[in-house]
Amino acid sequence: MLFKHLPPGASIGLWALFACTFTALTSEVAPVGILIEMAGTFHIQEGQAGLAVSAFALMVALGAVPLTIMTAHIDRKRLMLVSLSGYVVSNLVVAMAPTFVVLCAGRCIGGLAHALLMSIVSAYAARLVPAGMTGRAISFVYGGTSLGAILGVPGTAAVGHLASWRVAMYIMTGIAVVLTLCIAFFLPPVSSAVHVKESLPSIVSRKVMRTFLVVVLVDAVFFFAHNLLYTYVTPLLLEHGLSSGVLSIALLLTGGLSILGLWGAGQIVDRRPAAGMLASGMAMLVGMGLLYGHILSGWMSVAAVGLWCIGYSAIIPFVMSGAIRARATRADVAGAAINAASNAGILLGSAAGGMVLTQAGFAVLTPLALAVALCGILIAFFSTSAFPHVLHPAEHEE
Repeated sequence: MLFKHLPPGASIGLWALFACTFTALTSEVAPVGILIEMAGTFHIQEGQAGLAVSAFALMVALGAVPLTIMTAHIDRKRLMLVSLSGYVVSNLVVAMAPTFVVLCAGRCIGGLAHALLMSIVSAYAARLVPAGMTGRAISFVYGGTSLGAILGVPGTAAVGHLASWRVAMYIMTGIAVVLTLCIAFFLPPVSSAVHVKESLPSIVSRKVMRTFLVVVLVDAVFFFAHNLLYTYVTPLLLEHGLSSGVLSIALLLTGGLSILGLWGAGQIVDRRPAAGMLASGMAMLVGMGLLYGHILSGWMSVAAVGLWCIGYSAIIPFVMSGAIRARATRADVAGAAINAASNAGILLGSAAGGMVLTQAGFAVLTPLALAVALCGILIAFFSTSAFPHVLHPAEHEE
C-alpha cells in the first residue's frame, strides 16, 4: 500500500477523493454507452446525440481554470460538496429530460460541477499528505478518472441494454447522492490558505511555460483523437458485425483491458516518460488502425478497441505528471489546465466526429482519428523537455 504510513483519516480522505473522480468521469462519459438508445428516444441521428458529450465538455473547457483561480480562498470541503450536488442535479435532469435540449442543459450543469471538482481534488490530496508524498497522492486520486473512463461506458451500456438509458442515469444520480453524503461525513477538512499571486501560472521562465504548454497541447491532441472515434464506438462495433445484444459485454471487456494501460504507465511514468508516451500512442494508433474498413470483424474488432483503450488509458498519468513536473504553476492549477485541455479535446472530438460520421461515415472518420493520434505521438516524442527520455531522482524534488 502506497500510503500505509499515513494516519487513517488521510487514507480515508484519499480513497474518498478517488471515489469522487471515479463518479465524476463516469457521469461525464455515460452518454457514450447509451448513445444509440438516447438517439432513438429523441428521434435524432447518433452524430447529433453526441452533443450530449460536447455540452458537458464545453462547460469544463471554459470553466476549469477560471473557477480554480476564483475559488482559491474558499473552503475546499464546502466546494467539494457543492460540486457533487451539481452532479446530482445534472444526472437527475438528464434522466427526466422530456426533450434533447433539456438533456443538454442538464449536461451543462454537470460540466460546471466537473470543472470545479476536478480542479479541487489535486490540491485537496496534496494537503492530506506530507510534502514528499504529494505526487503519489495526486496520481492516486486521479486514478479514479482513469477507472471511471474505463468502466463508465460499459456500465451504463449494460444498464441501458437491460433496462433503459433513463434507468442508467437514475442510478448515476443515486451514486452521486450517496457519495455526497459520504464526503460530508468522512472527508477530512483542509485549509485553503492560498495567496492570489500563487493562483496564476508563472511566466518567469519562458522555457518552463513552453514545457507546460506542450504537455497541455499533447493532452488535448490525444483526447481529440480518442473522442473523434470513441464517442461513436457503439455504432462502430455494430458496423464491424458485433450484435447489439453483446455490446455491453464487449465494452466491459475493453474497459477491463484498459487497466493494463494504467498498470504499465505506473511502472515507467517516473522513469521513462518519452518511451511510455510513445508506446501508449502507438497502441492507440494500431488499435484504431485495425478498425479501418473491414480488416477485422466481430470479436476481433473488440480486441482492437481493447488495444486502443490500453494506450489511451496509459497516456493520462504521463500528461498529468508532466504538467505537475513542469512547475509552471500550483498543482491544482496545473490539474485544471489539463482538465480544460482534456475536455476541449472531448468537446471538439465528439462534435467533429458527429459531423464527419453524419456526412461521410467511418470511412473518413477513422483515418482522421489516426492522423490526429499520429500528430500527438510526434509532438510528444520530440518534446524532450516535456517528456524526458530518462528521469533522474533529482527531477522529482521540490
